[in-house]
Amino acid sequence: MAELVPNDDLPRAAVPSGGVLGLLNRVITWWGLGGGALFCLIVAMSIVSIIGRKLFATPIQGDMELLQMGAAIGSAAFLPLCELHDHHIKVDALTTWMSERARAALDTLAHALLMLASGVLTWRTALYAIEAHENMEVSTLLLVPLWQPVVLMVPSFVLLTLAALHRTMHSAHAALGVRA
Repeated sequence: MAELVPNDDLPRAAVPSGGVLGLLNRVITWWGLGGGALFCLIVAMSIVSIIGRKLFATPIQGDMELLQMGAAIGSAAFLPLCELHDHHIKVDALTTWMSERARAALDTLAHALLMLASGVLTWRTALYAIEAHENMEVSTLLLVPLWQPVVLMVPSFVLLTLAALHRTMHSAHAALGVRA
């Protein structure tokens, strides 16, 4: 059964603290905090828009467009943080009978697949941002150039790819029984 409070007896996922990996950890943490701040801003904007709509019949023009763009950027900013700390959802019910090394081998495969998928996502998102810029695509109401919010998601996907690379190497070491 899932617990809401983590068990302190379980080994913690290795989070880099020094060198290049420490820098990656700091950048990803601050990027995630920026995503959280963005979510706070869009919540505040939504509250102001709802109050304006209900009390004064003047909502914020294009609030739904801003909400969609902000939520996409903010959500993407959390993904590298989840991957770096190995906090993505896992279904361990089918692997409880396996050894630690066998589970680490499965984790290696999962992190490697995420690294591959996030690399493709980075590439395709960057290409879409370039295409949207060239085609001068804009949002419906506010006429925000669509390449701007899209290009803000690209660093999140780059960081996700780097975090997945780190988790892949960490899990591979655990699967091989190598102390890192």
